[in-house]
Amino acid sequence: MQPLWLRPFEGYTGSHIIVIWNEWAFDYHGYSKRTDLIAHYFKRARQRWPGWNAELTLLPRNVLISEQKSKEIKGLWLREPDQFLHNALPRAERYLDRFGPPPGI
Repeated sequence: MQPLWLRPFEGYTGSHIIVIWNEWAFDYHGYSKRTDLIAHYFKRARQRWPGWNAELTLLPRNVLISEQKSKEIKGLWLREPDQFLHNALPRAERYLDRFGPPPGI
């Protein structure tokens, strides 16, 4: 599994990070076909922000839990799990447990 950043072009907002592998993707909605999720996100962003576009950037996995490492990537600045109230990692793991594997896996 690999984190993928939908990084908006300069002057736009609407950043989003998903996890991808094979033809699948996962975000807060659950599992989707990778191409469908990306196409849907672009469509919705362009409805909100005409002219919106983004670069698809693969991220090293360790940037998701390291503020310092995330700052090494231009335009990215993520908080660490323990910087959230009550450490976000156990809460995130419980959230993931709500989703079974995608069809066919």
